[in-house]
Amino acid sequence: MNALYRPGPMDYIESFVHRKLGLEKIEYDLPEMEEFLADTYGITVYQEQVMLLSQKLAGFSKGDADKLRKAMGKKQKDILNSLKDQFMSGGTANGHPETVLDKIWKDWEKFAQYAFNKSHATCYAWVSYQTAWLKCHYAPEFFAACLTCSKSMEEIKKIMDDAKSHGVKILNPDVNESHAHFSVNKMGNIRFALSGMKGFGSNIVDAILKDREKNGLFTDIYNFVERMSGAVNRKAFESLLYAGAFDSFGAKRSLYTSPCRNGNLFIDEITRYGELYRNDTLDAGASLFGDMEEVKPRRPDLPDVVHDLGIMDILQKEKDLVGMYLSSHPLDRYDFEISHFTNCPLAEIHDRVAECESGKKTAAITAAGIVTDVKQLTTKAGKPFSKTILEDYSGSYELALFGKDHEAFLQYMKPLQTLYLEGEIGEKWTLKAEERAQGKTAPYTFKVKKISLLGNVSDEMLSGFSLDLETPMLTPEFRKELVKVLKKHKGNLPLTIYLTDLETHYRIQFYSKKFQVAVTTEFIQDLRRIGLEKYDVVRK
Repeated sequence: MNALYRPGPMDYIESFVHRKLGLEKIEYDLPEMEEFLADTYGITVYQEQVMLLSQKLAGFSKGDADKLRKAMGKKQKDILNSLKDQFMSGGTANGHPETVLDKIWKDWEKFAQYAFNKSHATCYAWVSYQTAWLKCHYAPEFFAACLTCSKSMEEIKKIMDDAKSHGVKILNPDVNESHAHFSVNKMGNIRFALSGMKGFGSNIVDAILKDREKNGLFTDIYNFVERMSGAVNRKAFESLLYAGAFDSFGAKRSLYTSPCRNGNLFIDEITRYGELYRNDTLDAGASLFGDMEEVKPRRPDLPDVVHDLGIMDILQKEKDLVGMYLSSHPLDRYDFEISHFTNCPLAEIHDRVAECESGKKTAAITAAGIVTDVKQLTTKAGKPFSKTILEDYSGSYELALFGKDHEAFLQYMKPLQTLYLEGEIGEKWTLKAEERAQGKTAPYTFKVKKISLLGNVSDEMLSGFSLDLETPMLTPEFRKELVKVLKKHKGNLPLTIYLTDLETHYRIQFYSKKFQVAVTTEFIQDLRRIGLEKYDVVRK
């Protein structure tokens, strides 16, 4: 696999697999080649095979064979041409047909510039096997190590997505669990590294870890500031807060941004208290009567009323600090609409455009994302246009809007707005008839035809919703829970229930006159919570 999965040899993968499985006959250009190609089903895979075959077929010396390997790898045309003449003459002298020798040489030229040395392939395969074994049996530790060794945020995102697809959770930084690097906790989940937070110095990380090792876990936020006020300044404290590093203390992050009775925010009161506590401790240590002094700064009271931060604000601050959303993703709440009504992740739009352009065809595209950046610009001709960055789970896409599209859709282009896009991939502009007659083609692009707000898409797309129930499910408790869910998610979509009797296999259809529903991700989650997995949607 390591040797074949490279430009050139890659062309032979399908034939290699079919021959290995016995679906394709194993053939050799010359019977003499079987000695060195039997292990690879008649396909030349390794550089060593080229060297050995050149010696056997054309009488090359070991030095000439190595010269051939180097010339092919470095694309040295002059040397290759001279060696080809030597190969052809040596091969024909050994009684091999010139046409077959020419075919063998062309096959070598096609793959050998990227061909792998077998000893290298063996080492890579051994390392690949070891890492695959670790990924299979110690997935959290494997992913944590990969994250620690990552050199860019894009690489970290890819590894985190892979980890999540394997059921490994990536948790926010935590002052009691996180280490300098990514680590695995007792539950088998990965804790984000303290050093992975933006603008968070190693001196602060070292101070937290050193104190934790010496004095044990932090018991609450008061205990944290009493022990760390000298090392963790106001800015670092805020970073820890918004990254979720204090979540294990049990308080919401919004608690710290709520006002105390004196009108000051709790975050200001708690950091000020930490400074007073530290100064008092230092003063007591320097005093002759330090052991006798019992008056300590008073711990600030918690706010009476907590002003909730919006989930979008919390997630955005998280992304600003650690480079990505950790607690959840802003699009999670629209999972139902995205999974049912989109056909292309944002990161794949460019690939779809290239496919359509090469095949000279159009394609309908539906996608969804959150606006992360908007720029209003002006062309050289003085006309306004805009560039908007949209992001989803797969990555991002820059949407440029000009002319009437800019006027029509700019109202939707606001930071943190969650949008549903409908459009088409086609020619960027319309060519004149004479241009088409001359065989000219325009570049392709993704043109937006309609934009909607996520959350409203189900109402626009659906005309009904149905549930599938089976008779054993019909208990008083289930009915009570189902009614609760239906009342909680009142909406405008007609509800149909199909009831199947498992003994008779009769299936009865019921139209609900009492309940209409709003189909959202939360609604689907509540249905699953009470054991209802089977449902269907009726599209308009």
